[in-house]
Amino acid sequence: MRWFGVLLSALSISCAGPAAQAGWREIAFIANAEGATVSLIDVATRTLIGDIDVNPDKTRTTQAGTPNYAQDTDVSPDGRVLFVSRGYMGDVAAFDIASGRLLWRRSVDPARSDHMTLSRDGRQLFVSAYTQQRALRLDVARGEITGSVETGVSPHDNQLSRDGRRLFNSSIGNVGVPVETQTVGPPASPLRSPYELAIVDARTMRVLDRIPFDRRIRPWRLRPDGKGLYAQISNAHAVIAYDLATRRVVRRLDLPVGRGVTPADWVFEAPHHGLALSADGRTLCLAGRASDYAALVRAPQLTLIATVAVGDSPGWSEFADHDQVCILANTRSDDISFVSVADRTEIARFHTGDGPKHISVAWIPDAVIAALTTARK
Repeated sequence: MRWFGVLLSALSISCAGPAAQAGWREIAFIANAEGATVSLIDVATRTLIGDIDVNPDKTRTTQAGTPNYAQDTDVSPDGRVLFVSRGYMGDVAAFDIASGRLLWRRSVDPARSDHMTLSRDGRQLFVSAYTQQRALRLDVARGEITGSVETGVSPHDNQLSRDGRRLFNSSIGNVGVPVETQTVGPPASPLRSPYELAIVDARTMRVLDRIPFDRRIRPWRLRPDGKGLYAQISNAHAVIAYDLATRRVVRRLDLPVGRGVTPADWVFEAPHHGLALSADGRTLCLAGRASDYAALVRAPQLTLIATVAVGDSPGWSEFADHDQVCILANTRSDDISFVSVADRTEIARFHTGDGPKHISVAWIPDAVIAALTTARK
């Protein structure tokens, strides 16, 4: 199969990394959950390169609420393949970026596939099966499930340790349901919290540890040293620093609330949703979804640098351009914002697609971009 060769090439990228090579461009991939597209934005020129239709079969979901055809994205290390967790379609799909062609799809959950992460070598993809209370491992060459592990209730985000040996999966429980009425299973245990961080051996898919939380943690990032994490939490305009060894919150920063903002403005109990951490671990960029701002915060001190007004309901954030800019997906205004970290201002905002939900930043070969733009003409 020709697509199999495309995927195998994704596994042979130079160890030097694309950012160190000529002929590559930094691209932000914007997952438009309602529009069923992924927009490609050139970070340097801040221009729209093109869109990939991630629902070419025009499948329609019947779940309540707004459609979610693009929950999360990842890109192969060679910049040629886009992986999409297709939300309420309950699957993961792979697309050839140059042509937009669907390479494979794999069902992972009858109702919702959630956030995912790709191993650094590009061979394995870890995704949450939201209603099955499991995290799955996929072989990206064929889209086959090669392992799974039990999680807490409603597994959400997945991240890997820097060495790729440990998978961290966070569960958020049934949103809107009190914790005391929720159960974990199977096997059910009164000692288990539905809100937990499961630490898993990525090779064997065996649970190494389970860390319970007393409330949902939303977007989060591991510290560069792997000894702690930063997280946004449900029903709070705040960010916390959590120490994994002592299992406690060591710092908390309460953030400004916009004038007139009430719980009615929150989405899924998350007035803050979107957390990016710079490569050096010194700066956080937080999406203040209810108050329509980006919050720049010093780490590890957790002190506020500035809030910067952006579009309506920013729900995700990612650093780009060597951490000089933070990009935010504004879900309700259907656009993205570029925020300058040094100048603490919004330097660009433009439309992408319907319901931008997630952002991945990756380096893509010029040849792939050229093929994509040619195909659009």
